[in-house]
This record gives sequence, structure tokens and C-alpha cells, in this order.
Amino acid sequence: MPVREFFHLMHIVDDFDAAEAFFGDLFSPVTFVPKHWSDLDKRFASLARVGDDFVLELMEVSTLDADQSAPLPKFRSRFGQHFHSLSWLIDDDDVQAVFDELRSSVRVVDPTGGLFPHEGPATAPRVMFTHPRDTFGQLEFMTASFGRAADPMHAPGWSSSFWHDEQPLGIQRTSHLTTMVSDLARAKEVYGLFGGRVFHEQTDDEAARAYVFVGNQTVVELAQPISADSQIAKDQQHTTDLPHAATFAVRDLDAVERHVEKLGVRVAERSGETLLLEPDDCFGALYGFTTAPVPNDPRG
Repeated sequence: MPVREFFHLMHIVDDFDAAEAFFGDLFSPVTFVPKHWSDLDKRFASLARVGDDFVLELMEVSTLDADQSAPLPKFRSRFGQHFHSLSWLIDDDDVQAVFDELRSSVRVVDPTGGLFPHEGPATAPRVMFTHPRDTFGQLEFMTASFGRAADPMHAPGWSSSFWHDEQPLGIQRTSHLTTMVSDLARAKEVYGLFGGRVFHEQTDDEAARAYVFVGNQTVVELAQPISADSQIAKDQQHTTDLPHAATFAVRDLDAVERHVEKLGVRVAERSGETLLLEPDDCFGALYGFTTAPVPNDPRG
């Protein structure tokens, strides 16, 4: 399994400092790459860890007129505050094989936006990105040795017990990440290119869904909306095929509701074993919490 742990979920926001303060209160994350500027990407960003299997990359892009043709400012201009992409680490020895498999079927780009050839020799970069139109939102893959360098999870004495034992949300782990797709069959093929394994499928009133195990810890729910009135369908209509939601497994939904109420965050929906926060209160992103297990979850 060349793809390993989850590297980060990118969330583009309008006000980095306000968002960082908000998510600090909500999740109590450990920030291991503090706010910094990248002139290549025209953005500020940070990396903050929650437990063993979730990292949030907050990102505020440049608003200067001269930078608006860059990919990230273009995304912000089109879609506003929203989840942007998913990222995983790859074992260093397997980067070339994953790179070659990906570029045989989808477009692969470098950090400057240049396209790699579909065929012929090409050296895998340390970090690679897929073209978002080919993979139902952009996917990023980073060499593990580079991506783990500052991550506290790989330092001696690391423990995630704080988030499930002390932090008010009582997060047990990331339940699943939901991505909106317009062609579920093709989405399953794409995730299979880098080792994603479909382990459960179901259809409900809102969407046809396939649950894919990616790497060694992540479940991605690929969801193709079938009801125009559903929240996921409205999100897709407003944007495109993108990450839609991050859902966490918790002990107690009442505890979650008490915590978010103190922060002034509205509950958009609470139904059965799942609670969703109001995206307008979370910088345009949908965060959910559930006590329900993922069906047939390979993580046990």
C-alpha cells in the first residue's frame, strides 16, 4: 500500500486569523506549521493536527489584482470559502510508481501548474497534484519523508488521547471525508489508481454513495447527488465536484452540541446519530459529527 496517512484537508477562507482562532476553539488542534506566505501559490497557510488521522490546512489567498490568474485565487473567486482538496503521503520508494499510474489516466500537474506528459519518461516530483476536473476535485500526494518532517504525530511521546478524553467534542477519529462526484463509476476508478478500495456502497434519498478506504487510515465517501433539494446537491450546483464535508466519530452528540453552542455555532441539522454544523458559521465548510459506525469499516 504505497499511499499512507492523510496529509491534510485544505480549506480556503477569507480571513485566516479569524478562522484560525475559530477552529482553535472548536477543535483545539496542534499547529505544527504556523501561518506562512508562499509567493509561488499566492497564499497564507498553516497545518494543524487533530488526533491521529486529521490535519487541517487553512489557507487565505491573495486578493491583489496581479495574483488573480494564479490557481488558488481563481478558486476563491469562483467558489468562495470552501474545502479545496485532499492530500496524502506516499512512501518515498513508491512515489515514481504512483506518479506513473496516475499520469497514465489523469492529468498530473506540478506546483507551478505545468502538466506532466501522459507517456514517456518523467521523474516524479516530491509533491504532485492531479487536475481537479479529472479527479473530482484536486488530489495532492507528498513524499512521506518530507511530509512527516514537522508532524508531531511522528515525534516521541505523541498521544491523541486528549481529543477523545479531554477535548469537549470527544472525537474518537475521523469517520469519513465526503467528496461530491458527478460520475460515481468513474470516481471509483480514479480512486483505484492510487490503491483506494471500495468496501461499501449504498443509495439513499439524497445520493448514491461509495465508501473507499485510502491509504492506512482514511475513509472517503464518494457521493453522487440524486435529489436536487439535498444539501450536497445544492453545494455541487453552487460549486463543482469538490470535497463536501468532514465528519468525525464522537462519543456523545449532546456534548458536541453543548460545545458548539458555547462558540455561537448553529446546528444545521441533527438527525438520528449525526449532527451537522451550519457552514455559514464555519467559514463556508460543512463539518459533521456522528456516533454511527461506517458500514463494513475496514478500520474495525
